[in-house]
Amino acid sequence: MAFPSTLSEALALQADERTRGRLISGGTDLMAQWESGVLAPPPRAISLQSLSELRGIHEFDASLQMEPGRPRPGSLPSISIGALTTHAELRSSPLIQQHLPALAAAAATVGGAQIQARGTLAGNVANASPAGDLIPSLLIANASVIVASMTGERQIPLANFYLGYRKIDLHPDEIIVRFVLKKCPEGSRESFRKLGPRAAQAISKIMCAYRARVQDGLVQCFHLALGSVAPTPIRLYDFETWIEGQTLSTALLDEAERKVASLVSPVADIRSTAEYRQWVAGRLVRGFLEELLGG
Repeated sequence: MAFPSTLSEALALQADERTRGRLISGGTDLMAQWESGVLAPPPRAISLQSLSELRGIHEFDASLQMEPGRPRPGSLPSISIGALTTHAELRSSPLIQQHLPALAAAAATVGGAQIQARGTLAGNVANASPAGDLIPSLLIANASVIVASMTGERQIPLANFYLGYRKIDLHPDEIIVRFVLKKCPEGSRESFRKLGPRAAQAISKIMCAYRARVQDGLVQCFHLALGSVAPTPIRLYDFETWIEGQTLSTALLDEAERKVASLVSPVADIRSTAEYRQWVAGRLVRGFLEELLGG
């Protein structure tokens, strides 16, 4: 295994087919799969743990193309999160708690304390599991993935980053370096819910995140993302278009529950049936709307 000490060194290794290897950040999932024999260990691996450039949580203004971490006066619209930021850091960050509360809540549900201290945001995203706990909360924040190679950086909307089951838009010579997320706007609310076979350290049967703004009973904006209901985590754009502009009411809750269930096509596996996931998806969204209706 190679242990580069800088991002430039890691990119140089990935640029050369002779030294290119499987990238490891926290390794909480990969190491377990290699040890159990689910996956064969790769011929070469590259640990990114020493790359300080891939750490940190900062306010950020993408429109100004400012460097992450450079201070600017006033409130900035986005948050930049380094690829190696751990679940524990996401959970405890004041910036994340204030401006991306659904992400903070999601990070708190990932495994136990040891996994949260070791597992990283980039690892959760690049693992490309339909049950990736953090991904719905990233999707509702219109997250972008910033990847780097020796030739420069590329920015990809997270919604376009997943090409299919366990497939991502990452070239062999590229490394995920950071994520850019839009803050939850003032006057909006967001939340995260996860359902698993037990209360803690569970692989999700289904998870759901939303961000919404309601004024005078009218749904002005609604972002909804779900995991474990498709080959990849998804934003439910058809539902968002349908509900925006409608007035919150008990009747709308009933209709919204049915609408969500009709829009998802989950599969059955050892953790749940497809029918159960479909039903729960509708119930979770109903719960979100009840929160909004109750003020």
